[in-house]
Amino acid sequence: MGEQGRVAVIGGGLTGLTCARALADAGHAVAVFDKGRGIGGRLATRRTEGGLRFDHGAQVLPATDPGFAALLDTMVCDGHAAEWNDGFVGTPGMAQIPRALAQGMDVYTGAMVTALDHGPTGWHLRGTGIDHHADTVVLAIPAPQARDLLGAGHAFVAPLAQVRYQASITVMAGLDPEAPRPFVTHRGTGALAWVAQDGAKPGRDGQPLTTWVVQADPDFSMTHIDLPFAELADLIAPQLLDLLGARPDHLHHAVAHRWLYALTETALGQPFLADDTTGLIVGGDWALGPHAEHGWASGRAMAAHLLARP
Repeated sequence: MGEQGRVAVIGGGLTGLTCARALADAGHAVAVFDKGRGIGGRLATRRTEGGLRFDHGAQVLPATDPGFAALLDTMVCDGHAAEWNDGFVGTPGMAQIPRALAQGMDVYTGAMVTALDHGPTGWHLRGTGIDHHADTVVLAIPAPQARDLLGAGHAFVAPLAQVRYQASITVMAGLDPEAPRPFVTHRGTGALAWVAQDGAKPGRDGQPLTTWVVQADPDFSMTHIDLPFAELADLIAPQLLDLLGARPDHLHHAVAHRWLYALTETALGQPFLADDTTGLIVGGDWALGPHAEHGWASGRAMAAHLLARP
């Protein structure tokens, strides 16, 4: 990008924060906008008033890429992550990983960009409470959301439309500490495709209940995706109890969540889309694959491309 410039990153998940971190460390003025209450995307931790915590998105981060593994090793040394179940988790919750990446950067949460216009002086971002100008825009949001923001006439709409997702339904359950705990993780099918004793992860001590996270497979999720959260919890929690050998009175907390863009089924096939003429670049885990490290790789590639621009 030559001399230092203003960069707006739309999307505070792992991809956007990875790109923003590299650009900020290179001296660029970076502002990150995320529509959620907190950053991190699916690297998320849900807290309850009763003192429970659940990693209700990504459960564990495998790291086959040496660069991603090196980043997480550094976070382990700094106390932001720990090794668990053949991968890494944030401590005391998965959300700590994006928080560590965002340290020292200008990050705006609850900030949904609804209009994105390019003119002679650069980019203009608008939304409720947002009136921001930038030289370069990084779009690090799900492909359908990027399509909607760019508008039907944009050249990126066609390749973005090729990306396909699988949804996932999650249930967060809190059981009496005396309830059976026959395993730490379990893989199955249907509603119980992934079951994890979330409280067994490093840094989760001191909670009043044993916390479990259940994630359904894509077929079950798509079949039941429109059910209200309360009905989803009522449907899946009894199946968890049966699997654990626990009684109904052991269950004290059950809340559902749905992730519409949980796993990339058909990826873009390249790390990003870039328009160097206008200073726009678009990427995400959906560009390369279904895992968090694919999002990290896309973010790193976008930053490298922008920093190499003449």
